[in-house]
Amino acid sequence: MSTREDFLGYSIRMASVSKRRSDKSPPRQKKARAPRFSAQSPVEQDPHQIFTLAPTISNVELLDEDGKTDRRFRQMLYDFSVLSSHLDYARAHLASQVNLTSPQYNIAMIIAYYQGETGVSVSEVAEYLHVTTAFITSEVGKLAKMGLVDKSQNPNDGRGVQLRLTPAGSESLHQIGPQRLLINNHLFRGLSGEDFRRLSRVLAELIDEFSETISMLKAMRKTRSFRKEKTLTKQK
Repeated sequence: MSTREDFLGYSIRMASVSKRRSDKSPPRQKKARAPRFSAQSPVEQDPHQIFTLAPTISNVELLDEDGKTDRRFRQMLYDFSVLSSHLDYARAHLASQVNLTSPQYNIAMIIAYYQGETGVSVSEVAEYLHVTTAFITSEVGKLAKMGLVDKSQNPNDGRGVQLRLTPAGSESLHQIGPQRLLINNHLFRGLSGEDFRRLSRVLAELIDEFSETISMLKAMRKTRSFRKEKTLTKQK
């Protein structure tokens, strides 16, 4: 077969294939995918748009005068945080002078103030410091081993324990008395009697409300954890 005949046969076959393809329905077009954004391709924002954050509290009495912002409320939270940090530092400093932790120092001070002649109970110390009796029991055990706290049976309740400072414990707190007086006088030198009473009342009310909020958050976290565990169990 000549080369011309070969070429003619090849052209006829190709034309037949092309016709069959044209008779078929056109191929389905893929849907266009939305562009993916990454750190290398950030979403463009209007440079003239000013970002504004919604108020973080809805109580209108705690909003600014315009009723739309809560800058003063936010500043109060920041101030609270700083005050707490400063008080923690001062307390840690005093505690370190007698080789105690801050919680142990607080417990020793509560016992010193409320022990009286018969001592103070574990539950009372826990109530004054807004902590659990289990925590007080644990820390008191450490203070007793250090020879700073004495534990005795409650005469009115055979299961209860009364706490008193030992002579060594009393001496430790007396030892840092001048420093404690200097620090407190300096920290609260600008506070009037009226301000002090008002602040004490407000803080006492906030403690209760804060405690309720924390209990709510713990319950929510426990619920989420339970649901997550239940979901994982089903998947297994």
